Amino acid sequence: MPDAARCEPLFRPKSIAVVGVSATTALSWGRITVQRLVHGGYEGEIVVVARGELSLPGVRVVGSLAEVGYGPDLVVLATPAAAVPGLLREAREIGAGAAVVYASGFAEEGNDDLQEELRSAAGDMPVLGPNCLGVVSRPTAVQVSTTVFLDRPRLDPGPIGVVTQSGAMGFVLADLLERAGLGYSYYASVGNEACVSACELGGYLLAQHDVEVLVLYLEGVRDAAELRALGRQARELGKSVVALTVGSSAAGKRAALSHTAAVAGDHLLLASLCRQEGIDLVTDDDQLVDAVLCARKKTALPPAPRLAVLTMSGGAGGVLADNLTAMGARIPPLSAATRRKLAEVGGVEATDTNPVDLGGNIIRWLDRVEELLGSLDEDPELDGVVLYLTFGDRFRDAYHRLVEAAAAMRTPTWFVWACAPPGELEQLGRPETVLPSIGALLRRIQVLIPDAVPEPAPQDTSTPAERPLWSELRSAPLLAEAGISHVDTVSASDATALTDAVRRSGWHGPYVVKGDAADVPHRARAGLVRVGVTPAELPAVAAVIADQLAEVSTDPDRALVAQPMLAHTAELALGATRDPVYGTAVLLGAGGDRAEDATAPRRALLLPATDEQVQELADWAGAVLGAPVPATARAIEALTGLLTEHPEFAEIDINPLCVTGDELVAVDALITHS
Repeated sequence: MPDAARCEPLFRPKSIAVVGVSATTALSWGRITVQRLVHGGYEGEIVVVARGELSLPGVRVVGSLAEVGYGPDLVVLATPAAAVPGLLREAREIGAGAAVVYASGFAEEGNDDLQEELRSAAGDMPVLGPNCLGVVSRPTAVQVSTTVFLDRPRLDPGPIGVVTQSGAMGFVLADLLERAGLGYSYYASVGNEACVSACELGGYLLAQHDVEVLVLYLEGVRDAAELRALGRQARELGKSVVALTVGSSAAGKRAALSHTAAVAGDHLLLASLCRQEGIDLVTDDDQLVDAVLCARKKTALPPAPRLAVLTMSGGAGGVLADNLTAMGARIPPLSAATRRKLAEVGGVEATDTNPVDLGGNIIRWLDRVEELLGSLDEDPELDGVVLYLTFGDRFRDAYHRLVEAAAAMRTPTWFVWACAPPGELEQLGRPETVLPSIGALLRRIQVLIPDAVPEPAPQDTSTPAERPLWSELRSAPLLAEAGISHVDTVSASDATALTDAVRRSGWHGPYVVKGDAADVPHRARAGLVRVGVTPAELPAVAAVIADQLAEVSTDPDRALVAQPMLAHTAELALGATRDPVYGTAVLLGAGGDRAEDATAPRRALLLPATDEQVQELADWAGAVLGAPVPATARAIEALTGLLTEHPEFAEIDINPLCVTGDELVAVDALITHS
C-alpha cells in the first residue's frame, strides 16, 4: 500500500489555489468551487488564478500559479483538458502538495496520450482525477466539488468515508446513507485514477480516527492485490469496508477449456477476494446501506445461519420462515432446553417450535416478550433472532423497551415493527435493529449471507493445440499423488479389450463407460459418457463409445475407460484457474450436472490463502454442499500444493468429486496448460 500520508493535502489542505475561475459565468466549475469554500467555512487561504479583472470577497486573485508565491497544499484545476498537463507541471514545480482535475476528455474518451502526458506532468504529486467530481473533507470544511448535493441540509459528520470511481454515484450513496441516519465525513471521486487509486485513498481514510466504515464504489478492479491489502488494513484496524462494484476485467474473455474456468467469472472471484479479506460486497445501493448498518454494529452470520422467529402472527411467521429458508438460512426446531425456558417465562399461546407464535393475545403477555428474547439469546444453537410485532400505537413505551432489548442482545437480533405509528421508526434512530417490513428484513439478511452466483463466463474459443490438455487418464495419477483419490479405473484401446479388463477387475456393475482424449475436453457433450451400464450391456456400449470417439477425436492416445459406479451422497466440483487480474483461484461448488448451473452454490479461494481461510471454505462446503469438512480441507490443500508445484497448469477441473462417507473420491479430472 502506498504511503497514505501523501493524500493528506487532498483532505486537510491549509491553502487552496483554484485555477480557471470565470469572471462572467456564475455557474462555472471554478466559480462554484471558490464560493463553496468561502461560504462553507474553510479557514485556510484561498487563491484564485484567473485571467482579467475579478473580484471575489475573501480570496486573493492572481494571474498565474507562479504569482501565488509558494506551493499551495492543493491546486484545483477547473480548466479544459488540453490545459491540464501544463498547469500540473507548473503546480509541481512550485511545490504544490496535491491537485484535483475536474476535466474529462482523457482516457475515458480514448485520449490515452493526453492522460499519459498528465501523469508525466504530475510526477509523484498526488492528483485526483481527471474526470472526477472532487473531494469533500467535512472536518476541515473542504468542499472541492460542484455537485448540488452539497447545497442541501446534511446530517452532522459521521464515521463514514466514501471513495468512488463515479462522482455522481458517490453522492447518491452519501444521500442514501444520510436518509438512513448515517452521516459521512469524507468523500473522494477518483475518476480515471491516473495518479491516485481508490484503494490508496481508502487506505488513507481508514487510518483516520473518525472513520469506522469505508464505502467504495468501483466500476472495475485493476489491482486485486491492492484491494486485498485494503481489506487486511481494515481488519487490522478493527474497521469495515463496504464495496459496491460493477464492470469486469479481462477475465470474462478468458479461454476456458474446463468447467471450473468457465464459471470463474469476475464477480465470483471478486466476491471471493472480498470474503477472504473481510470486505462486504454488495450489488446495489439499497444493499450498501444495509451493509453499512451491519458493519457499524459488527453484525455477522455464518453460512446457512440458524435463526429463531418470535412473532405475534402465525401468518407472518410462515412468510418469514419461507423467505429466510429460500435465501439459505435455516429455521430449526428449538432445543428442548430453550422450549422449557420459554414455558417458564410464559406467554407463548400458539406454538413454541420455530417460528414461535405468541398468539393473538400478546397484549396480555407483552411484558414477558423481553424475557422470551433473553431465553433465545441464551441458546448457543441459534445464530440470529427475528422479532415481528405490529402497530404498537397504544404501547409505545413497551415497544421502545423491546427495541433496546433487541439492540443489546449478544445474538444478532432484528425487530420488524410492522405498521409502526407514522414517524416512529425515524424518531427511534435504531435503523440497525428496527425495520419496517419483512422485505426490509430480508434485504438486510441478504447482505450477511450473499453467495450470489455469477453468470457463466463465455465458453472456450481456443483450440487444443493452443491450450495443451491432460485428459482423465493422465490427470488422475498426478492428482492422486497429490492426495486427491480417484475412482478405480481400467482403460483399453478398443471395446473388446475394455470388456475383458472390466471382467478381470471383478467389479459386479453397473459401470461408467467413457471415451478419453486430449482433444475432447467436454466428453458428455460429445456423447462419450454412459452411466449405469450393466455387465450384459457393456460390450455393445463400449463399441458405440469407441465408434463415437473415433469420429470426434484425432488424439493418437485416445482410449476407452470404464469405472465402477460409485455409491455417494453428494457431488462436488473442485478446480482452479489462473486469472489475469485476481491471480490463482481455487473453486469449490456443486458438482455433476450443476457445475455450470448459474444458480448452483459455489465459492472461490484466492491464493495465497491462510489456513483459516481454507478451513472457512471447507466449513462452508460442509454446511451448504453436504461435504465432509476434514476431507474437503485436505483436498483444497492438495490442490493448492499442486498449483504451487506446477505453475504451468492454467486450469484444473475435478468434477464430480463424490462424497463417500467421510471421504472424497474423484471420478473425472482434467488439467489444462497455459
